Amino acid sequence: MKSRTFLDRILHNWPVKVISVAAAVLLFFFYRVSSLEERFFNVPLAVKFHENYTSAVDYPETVRVTIKGRSEDIKLVLEDEIEAAVDFSGYGEEGDFTEAVQISKKGFAGTVTPLEVRVEPMELHLSLVALMVKSLSVVPSIIGNPEKGYEMIQSFVTPSSVEVYGSRTKIEDLNEIYTEDIDISTRISDFSTRVRLKKIDPSVSFSGGDIVEFSASIKEISVVRTLLGVDIITLDLDNRFKIDSVFGIYTMEIQGKLIELEKYIPSDFRFTVDCSSLKKAGSYILPLLPDVPSGVLVLNYDPKEVRVDISEIK
Repeated sequence: MKSRTFLDRILHNWPVKVISVAAAVLLFFFYRVSSLEERFFNVPLAVKFHENYTSAVDYPETVRVTIKGRSEDIKLVLEDEIEAAVDFSGYGEEGDFTEAVQISKKGFAGTVTPLEVRVEPMELHLSLVALMVKSLSVVPSIIGNPEKGYEMIQSFVTPSSVEVYGSRTKIEDLNEIYTEDIDISTRISDFSTRVRLKKIDPSVSFSGGDIVEFSASIKEISVVRTLLGVDIITLDLDNRFKIDSVFGIYTMEIQGKLIELEKYIPSDFRFTVDCSSLKKAGSYILPLLPDVPSGVLVLNYDPKEVRVDISEIK
């Protein structure tokens, strides 16, 4: 009788008692959930493709990860203990495909309980295209100018072409690839330097590496100038005579280094006439000889001879 009374007590208003127990469990659960904290960070996204295919479009290099757990636990989780990956390797054809972002935990993160991990985006939608291999000519991207008075007369890139591979849509219309900028400002002599190739797209790679060698030949600028009305100087005329006149319009064509020529003034260039052989007054046709600074080349001059009239000094 007593046992029945005990059973009756247990079963008395049992729906209310079940609801009360369930409510207690839910309250405990919500308390535990509300007491958990969240932490956010970005992790690299590893995307795997079929060996003959790749993405036709850019895709995120990282994803946002949210971890939720006890404060003392999530603070100890390192970012590299959470890994994110998407696997498209099963698609051996071109087309549009969607795969979920898979999260894996390692190290301390793999031992924490509870630890909830969420990722954004949860899936990746990509258009896959066939991989392509192509040879592109290398073009140096040159900026600036050599020092004043100098010029770059020729340049070389080694190798002159490189093999690239990547998305067909990224490289099928390309014929050349540029280097990163090569500054030749203030250069006054030949030089060589190693320089990287500009990245076409993150999905495009270089079969032999992305570094080439650039060589340039820098020389002084040589210019040609024509001088008009060049002075004439008579040399070694007997002091018994004087010059009455020298007939002609005198021009001289010269060549020299730009920097050097800019140092000179017109009077530094002249013609000379050797009068040492003249022994009496009269008119003479004498050779005209150019007289220019050292390092200057006379290409031509006119006339080659000049008429000189001299008379005795009275």
